[in-house]
Amino acid sequence: MKALMTISALLLVGPTLAADGEGPLELSGFVSAWTQDCSSGTCGLPAPGEFNRPVTLSIKPPAAAGEAASARASLELALPDGSRLPAEITLYAVCPYGGKDGCAGRYFQAQVTLGGRAGAFCASSLNAQDFLPFPVTMCAGSDQNGRRYGVTLHRLKFGI
Repeated sequence: MKALMTISALLLVGPTLAADGEGPLELSGFVSAWTQDCSSGTCGLPAPGEFNRPVTLSIKPPAAAGEAASARASLELALPDGSRLPAEITLYAVCPYGGKDGCAGRYFQAQVTLGGRAGAFCASSLNAQDFLPFPVTMCAGSDQNGRRYGVTLHRLKFGI
């Protein structure tokens, strides 16, 4: 029982305790695009565009205070009307300046930039449990007619 508790504790904190020479973090998940009509003052249900686009990225975590590492994916996703939504996803591993003991306090950030009609930038700062194996977040922007254009980063395939 004690061994099981020790293993469980190591699995929970393992990603945040970096040592020099730590291997890359492998991130694997999906990106889905959607639109939502909000022109009447209330928003309708989102309409799916391209969904479950696989994304795999690798980040070599920083080990010293003040360092950061990143990985980037540039995509063009189909929207329900057949147009395309340019999306750039950038994932960061950050070792804060105040970090001690080989980067204690490391955190992660997911940034999404949407081009075209969306024209949006979104970001979230996450701990290791929220970042691995892939961050879960969404990003959207809207046009002058009240239509939202967005993407969702997710870990499991949508069953649409």
